Amino acid sequence: MTNSKLPRDLSSQQFARLSAFIYATPLLDHQQFMAKWNVNRRLLAEICKVDVRTVNSWFSQSRVHQSPQNYHLWYLTFADLILERFDELPDFLQALLCPDEEP
Repeated sequence: MTNSKLPRDLSSQQFARLSAFIYATPLLDHQQFMAKWNVNRRLLAEICKVDVRTVNSWFSQSRVHQSPQNYHLWYLTFADLILERFDELPDFLQALLCPDEEP
């Protein structure tokens, strides 16, 4: 009997997929997301799990300007996927990404 509590080894195919994901580039940035979807900065902050002041700094042209981190852009990429192609996703993935939504 296999002990399910032990970590599983990655197959070479799984490792290749994981590497591809690690080095992939998010599909859109904060400006592209807001140009595509009619959302305000407060909602953008919620999607990216940051304060609205952080989002404001992404759009600032002054000395307080910050660029979003790569993981923020991934949040936006996944949010875009959910908004654009949710119905095309398999039911189990819909339930995983949006657990309160009925598939």
